[in-house]
Amino acid sequence: MDEELDDITSLVEKHEQMRAFGKKIYFDAGEFAMLADYYNSLGDNEQAEEIIEEGLKMHPASPELMILKAKTLVFSELYDEALSYLNNIPEEGDVELPLLRIESLLHLERIDEANEVINETMNKELSIDDLYVFITEVGYVMNDIENFDRAISYLEESLKIDESNPDVLIDLAYANEMKGDFDRAIEYNNRLLDLDPYSFEGWVNIGKLYSMNEQYEKAIDSFDFALTINENDVSALKMKALSLYLNDNASEAIRIFEECIRISPDDESLYDSLLEGYEAMEQYGQMSRIIDIKEKRFGPEGIAVRRAFVELLKDNIPLARELYNNIPDDEKESLDYYMLEGELMFVDGDLRGAEAAYIKAALLSEDNEEIIDRLANVSVAREKYEQAAGYLEHLLDLDPDYPTAKSRLAFIRFEIGNKEPFDEIMEQFSDDELRALLHIISGYEDVDFSGYNRQKMLIRLNEARENRVLFKNIKY
Repeated sequence: MDEELDDITSLVEKHEQMRAFGKKIYFDAGEFAMLADYYNSLGDNEQAEEIIEEGLKMHPASPELMILKAKTLVFSELYDEALSYLNNIPEEGDVELPLLRIESLLHLERIDEANEVINETMNKELSIDDLYVFITEVGYVMNDIENFDRAISYLEESLKIDESNPDVLIDLAYANEMKGDFDRAIEYNNRLLDLDPYSFEGWVNIGKLYSMNEQYEKAIDSFDFALTINENDVSALKMKALSLYLNDNASEAIRIFEECIRISPDDESLYDSLLEGYEAMEQYGQMSRIIDIKEKRFGPEGIAVRRAFVELLKDNIPLARELYNNIPDDEKESLDYYMLEGELMFVDGDLRGAEAAYIKAALLSEDNEEIIDRLANVSVAREKYEQAAGYLEHLLDLDPDYPTAKSRLAFIRFEIGNKEPFDEIMEQFSDDELRALLHIISGYEDVDFSGYNRQKMLIRLNEARENRVLFKNIKY
């Protein structure tokens, strides 16, 4: 190892000296390859490419340098050019060439051809080392193209050969996270921490995963471990504050966000997070204070909208409307502007105008849960129940636990009276939720439904729905 280090040091010194004097020096193909690898390791890809090109001028038939050239083409995402160039390189039995072909083909979405190369390579008599490199690298590429199921399949096979490769564990955690399997992602991240218990990134990542999995106490503990390693890291502090906020501890979240601002006062996102925390605490005076600080540091853009929202929260509608009317023209096509416009029109009873404003907001922020929620409310207010049901179903697709969405959809389906859609939403309710719904719909709060099983509750709810339809038919 020391001898290799001495060799590369001597080689680099010679190369740098020749460059300084504008001269060229002869290296054999292996030495050019060593130099290229060295500069790549430093992130100086441009210098590495120059060395490869220089080496190929002297050794045009060197497979080692040709493979490095192909790698630079793939790295530069020139996949068609890479495939053409690979055809000029003689096969030598290792897995580097097929891996480069597979990566290029997959990125070009030529999946069947990539699968052929994978199968051909796997059917060869590979050494255990080559097999390990091959399935591991294929797993990495599958992650790159977001084929997470296949990535997991290859990388799990890789772990059977070497269970302590941190890069494999990182990619498995990532693939499972992208699939939404946070339990498995946490499991792999824990294995990473077993390898390196003092990994700052490891504790941050597992904290993020716990938070996404709604295990907020564990998330907070994980961020605390990360912060013992790097106590002033703003990203970890921000994520801890967010977990506290989601764990209904807005006051402590606010304290940490205030601390983050002291550490990193030019991070504009911190002020927005702090505003959300103060809004949750209904501390509108503090919101105004933060808005003033933000205006002084970052300028007036977006400030009028913010101030109008605060007045709206305070039910000071005249002042909110005055601020709205004074918003500069160049800020009138923003998401916040359309949301404010929708809120004010809804308060004024202009439901058509409110719906139009929220639709404009939705065009700027697709699948925004808050906007879809507002559109559902406006649709109900306009008695457009089928439309409201569509919005709520979309909302539940995005977030099955979105607050009150399921119960509102149930009431809408009850109001419309269609049996099949009503039954579908009922299937999503737990027994306790059905019991609570039955109390509300029946109108008999003092009736004890605790002895009702699920089937009996569904029968009673459908009877209530049918009676509601009958009543509407008689009335109209």
